[in-house]
Amino acid sequence: MNSLLLDLSLLFMMVAIIPCVYRVIKGPTIPDRVIAVDAMTTVIVVMLGVYSYVQESVFFMDVALVLAIISFVGTVTISKYLDEGVVL
Repeated sequence: MNSLLLDLSLLFMMVAIIPCVYRVIKGPTIPDRVIAVDAMTTVIVVMLGVYSYVQESVFFMDVALVLAIISFVGTVTISKYLDEGVVL
């Protein structure tokens, strides 16, 4: 695969994080901020996957998998707390 294409995709993903950071900082409500953090971690997981492919190292895929799991559990936990007021 073309290295330039992969570098370009990493650049576009870095640009895609900018609106997420803006929404985390300026988000009018807490659910907006939670969704922005979830979207940002999704972009970061994809970036780690592409970077893992470029560097030919499975270490970054392990990091991406752990980050995706933590992000999912965190989003579900915060959503449940905002909806019901309790986590358990």
